[in-house]
Amino acid sequence: MMKKEAIVDRIEGKKAVLITDDEETVILPAAWLPDTHEGMAVDMDFTENPEREKASMEEAEDLLAEIKRMNGEE
Repeated sequence: MMKKEAIVDRIEGKKAVLITDDEETVILPAAWLPDTHEGMAVDMDFTENPEREKASMEEAEDLLAEIKRMNGEE
């Protein structure tokens, strides 16, 4: 897991522009942050999800196989 701290620098329409403690810019839908406002401090946690990754890969492989069948490639 990785944790990032950020401040909402500005709101641009429906997007919130955050600046991390490492001076990186992150753009998120403002709706993801309740009561979003400039100067708001947020902590973000990023966690790997291997199960969802596996399911996504299987779905992509199934879709590719279906496209190949539709094109007569088996």
